[in-house]
Amino acid sequence: MQIVYMDAAVRNACITSDLLTAEELLTQQIDADENDHNSYANRAFVVAQKSDWDYALQDALKVRYADML
Repeated sequence: MQIVYMDAAVRNACITSDLLTAEELLTQQIDADENDHNSYANRAFVVAQKSDWDYALQDALKVRYADML
């Protein structure tokens, strides 16, 4: 099992259940580097917590298929 890095601002937003902020921060990270698969994995986790299953699956698939490249 691999631990996925999460920066302090995103982690704190998750701890305080501010999922909207966590999602926004992760989206900013992805916009800055679309190959940052850790951010996709973290955003998949955050949006799954919001029960946005389709969006979570889209991000999770980006991480999964990145491993195959």
